[in-house]
Amino acid sequence: MLQAEGIWFRYARDRPWVLAGVDLGIAPGEVVGLCGPSGGGKSTLGRVLAGHLRPDRGLVTVDGVAPHSRRAPHPVQLVLQQPERAIDPRWRVRQALAATGAQLEGVDERLVHPSWLDRYPHEISGGELQRVNLARALLTRPRYLVADEISASLDAVTQARIWTLLLEHCREAGIGVLAISHDRPLLETVAGRVLDWTAVPFGSGQDG
Repeated sequence: MLQAEGIWFRYARDRPWVLAGVDLGIAPGEVVGLCGPSGGGKSTLGRVLAGHLRPDRGLVTVDGVAPHSRRAPHPVQLVLQQPERAIDPRWRVRQALAATGAQLEGVDERLVHPSWLDRYPHEISGGELQRVNLARALLTRPRYLVADEISASLDAVTQARIWTLLLEHCREAGIGVLAISHDRPLLETVAGRVLDWTAVPFGSGQDG
């Protein structure tokens, strides 16, 4: 189980707490939606879960073990809304995928068409690039995936295609998913349960 216990985080000592006593658990294969307005701390929590940020207090564990004590790759992978920020524009798609250390034969052609492999990021569409980004995360064989507004800038058809492919992969591999979005109808469609960031009592919220 992916478990966040008593997570506190702020970006500087003189800044307010972004996360204050956050508790969250996701079971293997479970899809949990996290809904709330922009600027509330949802994305910060996603970065903490994926090891991009270290909490000031509290602990993140996968099956009771802190992920940073494991060998790479990290068991929690993060996929962001803007895939062009996650992929080096000087790399072809083939290089971006190979950087995971995995064999490219393992890439699902429904996610990444073979004709894209020798193209640069700017030579494919935003939806196609997001599929590359998802494929790259899945190649690391994560236990959990944080999907942070991954389809927010895409048209409805592309959005549905991406979520269908992602959920199929996660069900087959037993990957737990935290889907972050301000689009509640979307979360109610893709997630087994939806948490409201502003209403659910994640923790005490008191700075002690």
